Amino acid sequence: MDDVPARRTNGGDNWLRPRTDVQGFARYVATLRAGWWVVLLAVVVTTAAAGAYVALAPKVYESQANILVTPVSASDPTTTGLGLITDSNDPTRVVSTAAELIRTQPVASLAKGRLLLSKSPDEILGDVTAEPVAQSNLVAITAKGSSPGAAARLANAFARSAVDIRTGQLHSQLDGLIPQLQRTVGAQSAAQNQAPTSLAARLATLQSLRGAPDPTVRVASIATAPTSPSSPKKRLSLIAGLIAGLILGIGAAFGLQALDPRLRREEQLRELFSIPVLARIPVAGRTEGGPLTPNQVYAPIAEAYRTLRATLTASSAQARSILVTGSSPAEGKTTTAINLAYAIAHTGRSVILIEADLRRPAVGPAFGIRPRHGIDSVLLRDVSLEDALIVDHGYDRNLMLLLVERGGLGMVDRLSLPTARQLIREAEKLADYVIIDSPPLSEVTDVLPLAQHVDDVLIVARLGHSRLNKLAHLGELLAQQHVRPAGIALVGVKRTPESAYYQEEDVEGVLPQNAESAEVAVRAT
Repeated sequence: MDDVPARRTNGGDNWLRPRTDVQGFARYVATLRAGWWVVLLAVVVTTAAAGAYVALAPKVYESQANILVTPVSASDPTTTGLGLITDSNDPTRVVSTAAELIRTQPVASLAKGRLLLSKSPDEILGDVTAEPVAQSNLVAITAKGSSPGAAARLANAFARSAVDIRTGQLHSQLDGLIPQLQRTVGAQSAAQNQAPTSLAARLATLQSLRGAPDPTVRVASIATAPTSPSSPKKRLSLIAGLIAGLILGIGAAFGLQALDPRLRREEQLRELFSIPVLARIPVAGRTEGGPLTPNQVYAPIAEAYRTLRATLTASSAQARSILVTGSSPAEGKTTTAINLAYAIAHTGRSVILIEADLRRPAVGPAFGIRPRHGIDSVLLRDVSLEDALIVDHGYDRNLMLLLVERGGLGMVDRLSLPTARQLIREAEKLADYVIIDSPPLSEVTDVLPLAQHVDDVLIVARLGHSRLNKLAHLGELLAQQHVRPAGIALVGVKRTPESAYYQEEDVEGVLPQNAESAEVAVRAT
């Protein structure tokens, strides 16, 4: 009896290839659009942190004094050996050497005494820098302070102390050299002392140096009190906080996309499948309980199922069978099967809704019906299909139900019997359309053999709930059976302003039974 031909063997697996229009730049834009709140949160946090730093961090002021370096000739025998700064073929080297000679502990100690500071010389050196100014002969003494005046006083004290230390070192050397020259000059004749290069001439030069500061360094400009702190820099800190927030937020948005296994936006479906989204079914409010029957959905959801009906039935007026499945529980699969069947029946066409989830049947409980004979009895040929159908269930008489009589693991193997495939053909002879509510194929494959023997397979996916890896697994299972789904019913789409139009009107005669049901969501099974 296993001679029923398979009818869903076209299409291959090319529908699993990702669409090129969501790759590259467009994919990045879609990721940022989905994670905009992460980027915004990161920017707010980092900018607020930068603002707190600017408000709470101690203010630091900087002031600068300049020392002019005037080296003496290295070939002048008069100043040889005095430790003065001499010229060189590399002027920048001379100024760099002078900067190193200026920023020393003796200078810091003298500045400490002048200002009566409690800091140690090492701490003072930590607040002072001495650096050459570009290509000039200037050394910039930059000092930090907790106030504008403190910074200026430290810079000036350090600069003057540097000149005084250098002068003191020069005078100390001269004090040892001049008496020696005086004794030598006194022992020489008057003729010897009159020569320009005589020791007497050198002695006169050294005596003049002894009465003046070090000729190679002097304070060129004194420091003045700054008008604003050098740290923290308010504008720069806020800009840095903003940029850091953007970088962290964008990184977090892409990280969340990589780590989040759930379906978050419609574009992710296009990355998995190149099949259309046939209907976008909104959700609002509560999601507890079982599947929703037609009198429990509010108008925008009812209209979405009418859209699904139109997309599935427009291509053919002949008897058709549609298997409704998903990748995991609680996606709205049974609600979709029930309301799709009702939407088709509401047009005057006869529909048989078959409950094929033998493990966790939910259609019968949703209608409040416990059948005397169900699909399990029909599969075992205990009763005929016509005798097992339930027609008078309080809804459209064009809608007939074939429910599960008693579910459980012991029943699941019956869907693999040849009678299961023959059941589809018998149902097509009795009704214009056959809707089969199957279990999620990624979880259990009980109904997978039937997927080849129906006219269409409809995948139900739910935003924020369906897992991408399970959807991919579902696609692979169907592709292995050479089954190309008709499309996807996407549950959980945000309601648009246009959807409010349907809340005030009777769409094809279906309105919520009470105010509470108007707020009920598509409760998933």
